[in-house]
Order: sequence, then C-alpha cells, then structure tokens
Amino acid sequence: MPWTKVFSLFFVTLATLPLLAQPAGPACPPANGATNQPPYSTRLQRVGGPGLLPANYAYVTVGTNKFGFVMPDGFRLETESRQKVTLVSGDFNCLLTFRVLELAPGADTEPEITYYRQLLLDRHPGGKIVDEFSLAALSRRGPAFDLRWNAGEVARRERVLFIPSAAGVLEFSLISSLEKFEAGRQAFNAFLITFRTPQADGRLIMPVLSDRL
Repeated sequence: MPWTKVFSLFFVTLATLPLLAQPAGPACPPANGATNQPPYSTRLQRVGGPGLLPANYAYVTVGTNKFGFVMPDGFRLETESRQKVTLVSGDFNCLLTFRVLELAPGADTEPEITYYRQLLLDRHPGGKIVDEFSLAALSRRGPAFDLRWNAGEVARRERVLFIPSAAGVLEFSLISSLEKFEAGRQAFNAFLITFRTPQADGRLIMPVLSDRL
C-alpha cells in the first residue's frame, strides 16, 4: 500500500531531522550543525508560457536568507518539517533535501571535510561511507559523500553535498533505495543545477527553461 511506503520513507526522513542543540567537543560534533535555525518557509509558483517549458519553481525563506530552485520532474514538496526542505518522488523511493548548517567549529569559510564526514557517520550509526569526492553547485565546489546505511532492515543509499555560502553551509542530499539511486541521482543533479541564491544586489534570478532545447 502507498501509505506503507510513505511510513517507511518518513522513518528515513525522521532519522535525518535536526536534533536539539547540545554542547560537543571536537571529537563529537553535533548531530547536524543546524543549531538555532529559524523555520523554513516554502512557496511554489507555476511558470510557463510561449517558448518556455512549464515548471514549478520553489522559493525558500530561512530567516533573512532566500533560495530558489526548479522542482525536479516527478517530485512533490513535503511540508512535514519546518527545519529543512524535503522533496519526495512519486514512487516514494527517493528523497531530496536541502538545509542550511552552521560552519564547523573553528572553520573560516569552507566546510571542514573531517567534521562533516563524522557528522554523517554520527547520523547513521553502523552506516558506511563508500566514496568521497567533490561536486559543484552555485559556481562553487564542496565535499560530497556517498553512504550506505539501513533503516530497520531496509538498505538505503545516500549522497550528501556541502557547499559554503554567505548563509552558512548548504547541505544537499539524496536518499533512495539501492535500485533507485541512479534515477535519484539524475533528479539530484537537476536540483543542484537550478538552485539559486540572491545576487549581490539582492535579486533572486531564476533559470529560464526553454522548450527549444
């Protein structure tokens, strides 16, 4: 039944929700780094017209920070959490998430790879990082990790990217079943390509999707 799939998927979502802030030493980083964050507010706007592909544009406000992206095909916005943005695929086999984290303790402007590696392992006890590399978003590069872990008896694959920004460290993630990871990865890449932050003058300029491509 679909609700069984939804329950299973939200079990995975709850496993990655922010926890209450608590003191931590260098060897024990907080569970997510997203302490004292204001609630996330998201609205959708349908955009289309002559020469344009119809698409849903999502606009996110976190305190004084604003972000935008184009909703990947086949995904819908989930509103259960006000501490991150979550997109769910139509078959309930993939989650895309976005949230803003504070910089690692002692970091200047760049994500500290050792800190965020440990952060992910602390989120998923018994999980394993199977690859480390870098990816680009917003014309910047940041550390990325592929993990495997279990939600109960169900195996999950996750990809997480950390990108530095003026708002803090932007965390993008894909969580999927093992067999749906490739399809989820394509949606994840589309999510990153269309993601935007305001320009220096404060304007949030979103990409235009032409139907001539």
